[in-house]
Amino acid sequence: MTSEPGRRVTAEEAAEILGVPAHLISRLDLRGEWIKRYKLTRKTHVYDVESLHAYLNAKLVKPIPAPRAAPKMKNTQAARRYVPGLPKERSSLQDLLRKQREQAKK
Repeated sequence: MTSEPGRRVTAEEAAEILGVPAHLISRLDLRGEWIKRYKLTRKTHVYDVESLHAYLNAKLVKPIPAPRAAPKMKNTQAARRYVPGLPKERSSLQDLLRKQREQAKK
């Protein structure tokens, strides 16, 4: 990314620069001491790139590493597996009902 003077970026791009989740951008520097934030609309803000880099250089935030593709399972948690049971024998009631249906069809 080029650092042009006065360049402004969205919250998602600011999150990429700082290495934090996008929903935390507005909470990082609430007083505006480091990160310069400008209001576009009622809810939309843009952030100054130079101030984001200054915030990083001050080491006020540590970038979060990217999450793993598949989380590791702890040893205490066993993977659930389907274990088929033994075939059940039909009870006499099931046989009786089946015979009654066959007789009703005839």
